[in-house]
Amino acid sequence: MSTFNRIISASVSLLALAAPAYAQNATPEEGGASLDSEIIVSARRKDEMLQDVPLTVNALSAETLQKLNFRDLKDISSVVPGLDLSPGLAVSGPVASLRGVNVDVIASGNNGTVEFYLNDAPVSPGAVLQSIYDVGQIEVLRGPQGTLRGRASPSGSITINTRRPDLENFGGYGAGTITNIEGLSAQGAVNVPLIKGVLGFRVAGLSENNDANRVSSINNAATGPSAETRAIRASVRFVPTDNIEVNASYSRLLKTSRLF
Repeated sequence: MSTFNRIISASVSLLALAAPAYAQNATPEEGGASLDSEIIVSARRKDEMLQDVPLTVNALSAETLQKLNFRDLKDISSVVPGLDLSPGLAVSGPVASLRGVNVDVIASGNNGTVEFYLNDAPVSPGAVLQSIYDVGQIEVLRGPQGTLRGRASPSGSITINTRRPDLENFGGYGAGTITNIEGLSAQGAVNVPLIKGVLGFRVAGLSENNDANRVSSINNAATGPSAETRAIRASVRFVPTDNIEVNASYSRLLKTSRLF
C-alpha cells in the first residue's frame, strides 16, 4: 500500500506579524528561541502568549518533541489527555478523537470532529498523520472551534507549524534514530539566508524504515510487515518591508507499507 501526499502552501502576513517564538532551546538557524522565552501560540490567528489566550491549548515545542523522540504525529496523544490519533487502514479512514468523539470519515461520508492545519492551511488527516520532521511547534486546541481557522470543528483542532527559514544565519542540523527492532530514521535540514534580513530558504528531509505494526501473517512467514517513508520540504520566507511577510512551502511525502 502506497500513500503519496504533496502539499503546497503560501501565506502573506501584514501589519508586521512576527514569526512565533517557540519555547525551545534551539539555535537561531533552527528557528527556535531560548528557554527563557514565553510560550507563544497562534490559536487565534495572531501571536499571543499562551496565558493570555482564553482557550484550552496544549503547545508542544520542538524541544519537547526532540526530548520525547516523537517521530510520528500520533505519538503526541501520549502527552495530550483525551487525544486519540490513528492513520487508519485501507478499509477505514483516519481516526482523530478529542473529548471522546470521533467518526469514521469514509464510512459516514462526513468531516472528522477534529480539524488539522499545516502552517494554518487546512489539510486532510491522512496528509499529516504520518512521520513528522523539522517541526517548530504543535498546537492542540480543545473544545468546539469556529471558522476562525477555516473550518468549524466540534471537538477541537491540531496545527502543525514547521520551522520557517532564518533570515540572518546559515545553518542546519541532522538527527537519527536506530532501534533494536529494525527501525531506522534520519532527518535533517539546511537553512540559507539568500538576502540577509530579507529572503531566506530552508530545505528539510526525512528517510525512515521500520516494521510497521509488526503483525506477521501465519500463511506467509517469509514476508513480514514493513513501512518506508521518504519526505522533503522546501520553504521560502520573504520580508520586503516591516509590514509585509510572505511564506511559501512545498512538501512531498511518499510512504509505502505492507500490513497484515
